[in-house]
Amino acid sequence: MKRALTVVLAIFCWTAVAAAQQPIRYKAEALKVTPALIRAEVISVDQAGNNARADAAAKGARGPTLPALSLGDLVSVAQLDRFDGVRTQDLCRYSLQVYADANRDSGIYYYRPKKFVLRFDPDDGYYLSVDYKAGAAGADNVLIQARLTPGAGPTDRVVLESLLEAYLHGRGGPEPVLMPLPASYEAAFNLSDWNVDEVTINGVDPDSGEIVLTLSADVPTKELVTSTLGNVNGLVGSVRLTPLVISNAQTMTQAVDLQAELRLADLAGGPPLRWRSPTGSHAEFVNTWPFDLRLHYLAYLITESPGRVKLRGWRLGDTLLAPGDTARTAKADLNTEIGGNGVVTALYLGSLVRDDDAVRRVVDELTGGVGALPVKELTIDVIRAADLFDQYGIYKLAVEVRSAHFDPEGRQVESRTYQVDESSETVPADSLYLWEDSGDTYQYRVGVVTIDGTVHSDSGWRLPSPVLPYTITVGSKLIEEVLAE
Repeated sequence: MKRALTVVLAIFCWTAVAAAQQPIRYKAEALKVTPALIRAEVISVDQAGNNARADAAAKGARGPTLPALSLGDLVSVAQLDRFDGVRTQDLCRYSLQVYADANRDSGIYYYRPKKFVLRFDPDDGYYLSVDYKAGAAGADNVLIQARLTPGAGPTDRVVLESLLEAYLHGRGGPEPVLMPLPASYEAAFNLSDWNVDEVTINGVDPDSGEIVLTLSADVPTKELVTSTLGNVNGLVGSVRLTPLVISNAQTMTQAVDLQAELRLADLAGGPPLRWRSPTGSHAEFVNTWPFDLRLHYLAYLITESPGRVKLRGWRLGDTLLAPGDTARTAKADLNTEIGGNGVVTALYLGSLVRDDDAVRRVVDELTGGVGALPVKELTIDVIRAADLFDQYGIYKLAVEVRSAHFDPEGRQVESRTYQVDESSETVPADSLYLWEDSGDTYQYRVGVVTIDGTVHSDSGWRLPSPVLPYTITVGSKLIEEVLAE
């Protein structure tokens, strides 16, 4: 994976002036990032693929063919070399590899995502949830859901159409029709060392192509996952697209592996901020990300003549916008060509500035602030359990623990009961989240049922041992105290 921050696109109306001229900036309130619920408007992976296949077949399709047309190599964008570090691929969030249909008369060309990244929305924040489930210690008791997006929208499709038309100009044939590649989806993340057995794609949004991932993990794994989100590389995996067969004329049947990235501060996961003509005297742009945004270029792609596209624009002097900052420019300063009929898209090229403090704040919002909290495993140790049961004629033995620290956010006090039998030397309990630096993290009491049916139990709650605060030791002394109640 590239170590440099990915250059991603968004549209903005900026003044066509020299790089040294800076926009006027207005400080807004600090951006509040809130975890978004995983939306429900998804369908199954199989249904999504079958729907796309049926739509293609209805238009006379016979299936995608090889080799792929790499439009990034086949189409020359005039003046692109004037934008340092910018490639044709940076002008579109879809992959520039398209596949012609076996029925050339259909005019169908199939497109696919470039990659999948964690979705960000200015209003809802990151589409990631971390839920805690009750369960025995060591069990998979954390459920992590994430919505990954190709990041592309209608304007990206327009760019792809323009590049395809430029390639096909003068070659004859029907007018091209772009359709999504009918395929099944399968996710793969190398999490074998993290106590995560599998990652499941449990839904596909038929409109956006976004997928919902689910993984279950233990608490230490959750800590690793959430801390990795803030790294430059993030948590990297893949999404495998396996083409669905439409007819025996189809020559593309092998799977395509796309990179999937769960990380913060990736512009590709946010909405393309497309430029719109200002309705008043000024055009405005607001940095809606919880990270600083550095703008490098204002650019617009224009169709000069059939089969010829050109990139024009200006340097922006690496203008830095803090979260919530607004840049404004007078409508009179705009080059009128940027709103002309020949413009395919207008965009600014930039990158988010990764800041450790900002990453920490976002992770805390996503996880309720428990990402950096220590976790202690509570255990119940029984001294010579078989002898203990035999000596005191014990039929059943139970330890009840109550604590607000079972909940990572301390929302309520919970009581959990753990059964002990004569074969138990150590009974694992649940994890305690240490969101306080002082005070007792839990209380416990013991209940004993003897063979003759008599029930004995502590009349009050016991406090943890100051020597072994996360171990409840059950021995003859404690049993005798309970039996005396």
